[in-house]
Amino acid sequence: SPSRPVAAPPAIAGKRPREPTIRSQEDPDPGAESLYEKNPDSHGYDKDPVVDLWNMRVVFFFGFSIVLVLGSTFVAYLPDYRMHEWARREAERLVKYREANGFPIMESNCFDPSKIQLPEEE
Repeated sequence: SPSRPVAAPPAIAGKRPREPTIRSQEDPDPGAESLYEKNPDSHGYDKDPVVDLWNMRVVFFFGFSIVLVLGSTFVAYLPDYRMHEWARREAERLVKYREANGFPIMESNCFDPSKIQLPEEE
């Protein structure tokens, strides 16, 4: 098969890839003191190290201890979702009742066929 030359669009044919430009971000206020130079253990809540430490402790206490403990307790004591546990207990109660009274555990008819009124045939 003869090979055909691939024609590149004229806009791309003459261009070379650009050299990457390196940009540095300068500090907007070089005279300002860095928070991390003043307090290397800073958590970012306050400039004062004591207030910063207490704010961090309060945030972690409420964020983890209270939310996780009370949240999991709340979820554990939610009511029976879609009544699955109630349906299980009710089924066990009906099985015991039917066994004690000599009825079959399951019936093929959901309703008593003698009580169903069918339309008369024409």
